[in-house]
Formats: sequence, structure tokens, C-alpha cells
Amino acid sequence: MPKIIFEINYNINPENREGYLATVGELKAKIIETGIDYSIFESKKSPNNFTEMYTCKNEDEYESLEDNQSEETVELTQKLFDEYIQNNKVTYTTKYEI
Repeated sequence: MPKIIFEINYNINPENREGYLATVGELKAKIIETGIDYSIFESKKSPNNFTEMYTCKNEDEYESLEDNQSEETVELTQKLFDEYIQNNKVTYTTKYEI
């Protein structure tokens, strides 16, 4: 079965950078606790542009991402939208290994 990469890309409000980094650090710790391969990257060319990346072992793991979120993870994700992401504009990309 092919691996699947799920990417979430957005810009944050620069004036809220420190709060964003603290919140996303908590989010990362919660997600990694579940055993999911999760990383966060910042664009070198575009400061304050971030990509969250999930690398799933197979289709089943990908399909269960949303279902297996804890209440804390949902709250932290909502906080990102409410307080940090510019204009709540987010792009999602799903890529399948060949």
C-alpha cells in the first residue's frame, strides 16, 4: 500500500508568531503521542508561512486522522484558526506515493 502525505499550508499573523509557535508546539506533542508521523515546516523564502505534514503508512491511517483526534487536539486546531492563521485561509494537499 502506498504512503500518503497530507499537507496543510497557511500564513500566520506575524504579530502573533510567539503565541502560534507555543500553540503549534503543544499540538505537535499531542499528535505525536498518538504515533502519527507529523511535522511542521516554515518556508525559508516566506517567513510566517507554515506547512503541517502528516505522513500516513496507508489509506486506513489517512482515513482515520480526523476520527482519532483527541478533544485537546481539536481545541488546539481551532485556536490556530481563531487566533493565528491569516484570514482563516488554508490550503490542503494530499499526495500518494508511487
